[in-house]
Amino acid sequence: MGVENYHVIELVGEGSFGKVYKGRRKYTGQTVAMKFIPKHGKSEKDIHNLRQEIEILRKLKHENIIEMLDSFESPQEFCVVTEFAQGELFEILEDDKCLPEEQVQAIAKQLVRALHYLHSNRIIHRDMKPQNILIGAGSIVKLCDFGFARAMSTNTVVLRSIKGTPLYMAPELVREQPYNHTADLWSLGVILYELFVGQPPFYTNSVYALVRHIIKDPVKYPDNMSSVFKSFLKGLLNKVPQNRLTWPALLDHPFVQETLEDMDAREIRAAAATTKGSDATWRGKGDIQSTQQNVATAESKNHIEAVSGNGNPGNLQTEVHLKSPDVTVNASPEEFPGFSQPDDIVRSGCQVLDRLESNSRTVKGAKVIAQDNDALSAILVPLRNLCDESKIPSRDHDIVILNQSLRILSNLVAAGAINSSGTLDQIVCVLLGLTSAVIKAGSNGAELLMKSFSVTKKMLDICGGAIGSSCVGHWKTLLELYSQVINNLDDASGRVLSESTGCIAAMLFRVAQALKVSSSPPTLIGTLKELLDHASNSGIADLLILCLATSGSGSSNFLRAAAEACRALWLLVDAFELLSLRENRYHFPISCLRSPSLHRLDIKDHERGPLLGDDSTQIIDAMTKAFLRSKAVQLAVYYCLHQRLEASICGGVQLVLRCCLHSGIVATILCGLPSSLPVTTIVSGGGDGTIVSELFSVLSSAKKSRGGEANTLVLHLSLLLATIAQCLKSSGRNSALFILTTSSRKQLTRLSDLAHYFSADVQSLCQPHSAAAMLALASILSLETGSTVETTILDIAVPMIPRTAKLCEYLRNPVNEQDGISMFSGMLSHWHGLRDGSIGLLDIRLKKEGPLAVQHSCASGIPQLLIDLLSGNTTEASSEESNYSKDQLGLSPIGVPWSISLLCQCLTGGINTFRHILLKTEHVKYISDLILDMHLKLVKSWSGPGGGVDGVRDTINTIIDFLAFPFVAVQNGLGLPSATASVNSGFLLNVGSPGGRVCPEDKDMVKAIESHLGKYTQILLEVGVPGIILRCLEHMESKDKARPVAFLAKMTAHRPLAVQLLGKGLLDPRRMKSLLDGSCPGEVILDVLMIVSDLARMDKAFYEHIDGAAILEFLKGFLTDKDPNVRAKTCSAIGNMCRHSSYFYASLAKRGIISLLIDRCADSDRRTRKFACFAIGNAAYHNELLYDELRRSIPQLSYLLLSAEEDKTKANAAGALSNLVRNSNKLCEDIVSKGAMQALLKLVTDFSVVALSPSRKDTINESPLKIALFSLAKMCAHPPCRQFLRTSELFPVVRQLQQSPESTIANYASVIVKKVAEIN
Repeated sequence: MGVENYHVIELVGEGSFGKVYKGRRKYTGQTVAMKFIPKHGKSEKDIHNLRQEIEILRKLKHENIIEMLDSFESPQEFCVVTEFAQGELFEILEDDKCLPEEQVQAIAKQLVRALHYLHSNRIIHRDMKPQNILIGAGSIVKLCDFGFARAMSTNTVVLRSIKGTPLYMAPELVREQPYNHTADLWSLGVILYELFVGQPPFYTNSVYALVRHIIKDPVKYPDNMSSVFKSFLKGLLNKVPQNRLTWPALLDHPFVQETLEDMDAREIRAAAATTKGSDATWRGKGDIQSTQQNVATAESKNHIEAVSGNGNPGNLQTEVHLKSPDVTVNASPEEFPGFSQPDDIVRSGCQVLDRLESNSRTVKGAKVIAQDNDALSAILVPLRNLCDESKIPSRDHDIVILNQSLRILSNLVAAGAINSSGTLDQIVCVLLGLTSAVIKAGSNGAELLMKSFSVTKKMLDICGGAIGSSCVGHWKTLLELYSQVINNLDDASGRVLSESTGCIAAMLFRVAQALKVSSSPPTLIGTLKELLDHASNSGIADLLILCLATSGSGSSNFLRAAAEACRALWLLVDAFELLSLRENRYHFPISCLRSPSLHRLDIKDHERGPLLGDDSTQIIDAMTKAFLRSKAVQLAVYYCLHQRLEASICGGVQLVLRCCLHSGIVATILCGLPSSLPVTTIVSGGGDGTIVSELFSVLSSAKKSRGGEANTLVLHLSLLLATIAQCLKSSGRNSALFILTTSSRKQLTRLSDLAHYFSADVQSLCQPHSAAAMLALASILSLETGSTVETTILDIAVPMIPRTAKLCEYLRNPVNEQDGISMFSGMLSHWHGLRDGSIGLLDIRLKKEGPLAVQHSCASGIPQLLIDLLSGNTTEASSEESNYSKDQLGLSPIGVPWSISLLCQCLTGGINTFRHILLKTEHVKYISDLILDMHLKLVKSWSGPGGGVDGVRDTINTIIDFLAFPFVAVQNGLGLPSATASVNSGFLLNVGSPGGRVCPEDKDMVKAIESHLGKYTQILLEVGVPGIILRCLEHMESKDKARPVAFLAKMTAHRPLAVQLLGKGLLDPRRMKSLLDGSCPGEVILDVLMIVSDLARMDKAFYEHIDGAAILEFLKGFLTDKDPNVRAKTCSAIGNMCRHSSYFYASLAKRGIISLLIDRCADSDRRTRKFACFAIGNAAYHNELLYDELRRSIPQLSYLLLSAEEDKTKANAAGALSNLVRNSNKLCEDIVSKGAMQALLKLVTDFSVVALSPSRKDTINESPLKIALFSLAKMCAHPPCRQFLRTSELFPVVRQLQQSPESTIANYASVIVKKVAEIN
């Protein structure tokens, strides 16, 4: 091969040794670097050495060393052809001056590996410098320019020639002393130092000064260099060669030691490089000839191999590259569709086969042969003879005949000549017999075995989906042969494994195709069942998974085997699913709820079960386990995608999708996320080398293709991306960075690639792949909800979302009739709804763009459209029983919560929208139906995204946000409910639901909603919402109950709703125990305490219900809870339980609650002290039953009156002291002796100045002065108290208050003065 095989494009470099051009290899389009080295001026010795150095370069094969692809010489010059790398490290230094240490470390690891490889092969580079280090694709470092390299013989340890770049020379080199490989290590240290600092450690314009510095001066290290990096450089930059850090210790230094992630990434790159050749055709790169060459190579491989004669793989490869272009260019595609050419045929010596082969190379001749039984018999005789002899022929002549028979059969298949199922069965039977005989014969049969499997695969692939009566027999034989291939055969090349796995895939493809035909007769279905039963019992799935595990890191043939195994596994799963679908109908839960016909379906009231049968689930379970534990299986899946073989990609994608559904951990591996970090730690995922990155790469490549197959690929890719995002979301990973990386460029590219598939007119949206792309984008963007890291992802993505009117039109008519989806017109897959994505995108747009977008959506009719969908009142869904097999709504368990969320956004669009949506009983009922037992059981048993207990939680929570909207909007607005309602109840809804986004400034809307609360409450009662919410609790895990309990707290504040709640068992003791036993979040306990408090405050008739709840022991424990909010609300609840009567007095005393209550007067929390005083006051109000126990509270209450407490706390304390003398004089002596009256007088004195000022009336009303005076007036009824007042030096202040402009204060003061004046 010479320069004529290359296009020389442009000069890219020039040096003392010659010129370097950028070139492109003809026929392949491969970009190369071509270094031309003139012979002029060189001695014979120089030329000899140059040839020797070219040979050195030729044998170097390493990821971080520029690879020599070719070399040749002419009388005038040498030419060395290498791979082409874009940039030099030197250019980076010129542009960036210096690099971060992390980036330097990444470069160092690669250079260390390159040098270790060189030195292990006894080669010294001798010219290490930034100009000789190239940066290739994916930031891979490439060491180049071996012009000075010299091989070390095994007995040569030092060299003396001085060559290289002075800046990077080792001291022994500049001193012209003997040197060895450690000189390269010094140069490496200088380069890394320069990368970090910005210049080498010794730098001057004077060569003599530079030499002096290198020899004598110490290296100065900057302060910002880490200790590990400094240690590494000190090891390299040691002026004594023998003391330098060298092999093997250098490899283990912490700065360059490879991590598991480094090794995994390297393995992926190394294996990906082996498949590079197949990438051009998929991506549409290269010229026509290169594409044709690939085709010719695939079709004529067997024929070309026959030419090589000796079966040597190396010779075969050479023959393919040399002959394929000529064969392809001269052949007529119509006359010779993939046939061998006359020049490739070796005469067999059998004139019959020679004639048949010649005729078989035309379509017409092939069809004649296929209809001639004698001709077919002649072709099959050599194969049958081998079956009978069970021994590989020893004569070359016999081998040639066997190969000739196989070539003729291959030609017949290529011509489409075999149309009879009987003929097909006969040929397949003979081929399987041949294969069996070759396997039994043992050694030396790999080549024949590969060809036999290859022809069998073509028979099964091209001859259609016809299934004959002998299909099961063929399957059993094939499976037995495959088992032997997997377990026993020594197949170093991987070709036998690839072709045999392809046969399994081809057979399963025929089975799946037959099952997709709805009109298949029962006898055929029976045959297929028998075949699949055998597949289930024989362990074929385990064999295919084993194939994946053994193929993931092998040659290109092994990679093809991995791709075929992925496809075969998917086809096996698909066949079982199709069989299951023939026996069972599957619908989304909401469709079952809305269709009267589907009410008869059984509802699984148990854990999530397999949606599509046990057999397919068992396969997916085995595949998932293998994927999780085996890096090789993960690599095999990666290569399946990377090879760009469309059938394999589709199969692999659907297989991985089901693995994701089976275990959410799969999604984290696909994104390359470290398993050691908590899910709340946000890191960059989906980077280069990950499967997710490859998925996006395939998606981007598919933009160049059109038609049904490309659309199908986009459909499955998008659904997998959507599923990955949904799995990440359900695991608690809330950030799109997990799948889009932190690179803004990659984020934009990936989001744009998805948006490309739905960015045209409305008609284009009516395509399944467009709907799937919308779902993928919506699912990825939904990860941003709840994210703790602020990103610009939504800013990038929202402009890509179609206009609201466009999405609205699509929602009304989602399916293009001619492109209906499978047998379920509302399903993108068994797990994804046709309308899910468009609704998700609308929801995201409204959340991001705010009120104006909401109003525009309302004007577009979105609210009514959503209600119609959720209620099942769509045109399509109203069809009769005939459509009962189709899911018409197109809303999966993911789409339903998104729809409710979108409807919630619309509620903020104005009072008219609010009235239209929420003030209609039927609308509230439609939405409430979605949290009825029947629907929640369906969701819980759903095995796809949005199912299980998490799906139940999400469904309930979004509907609660919807139903609670009016209560939250009013409480967050300016107009609050009546004074008896607790503003703090259901606080979780106040801060985290759409109602909380109603602006307080929008007074008209808040007032309008408040004015309609009565009507809305009546609607909730009519629908029975209180009871429905209570039932929801039974479907939720304890950790998820906060939101429904918050809504219960909201409703309890309204008496009619509270009455219905109590009637439905709100305070059932078992329910209360489950909510208060510590298994639920803290918010649940707080809201239950608010419920008890509100009920107790509302009516003493509710005391009996509270008593029946058996919560007193919980209240006792809560009084000492570590959460001050719990302590405060417990005191409040106890206070209200004592508000209307003494019903609970005895029970509180019996359980020691009063004593703990008194202790809370000295609590560290202000609010707790305030409510403790309130509770003590009510505990003393109705009778003296608790006086003896309450005696201990007097000093505490007195102290609070004199402390820096809130006015309300002081008022509560003063009121409590008043009640301690209200029912008897039992505690009067203590009131006096323990300072209570003195404290009250001091409080009165402190506030008297304000009370006597006419301008401070508002301040007086808010002060505790009135309560203090009221308490003193009550105490004056008892002689000991009157006596104390008479003698108190502060009593004159009370007299002065008789002149207060506030009448109440003046009256209380007058009463006190009058009573004190009375005679005891």
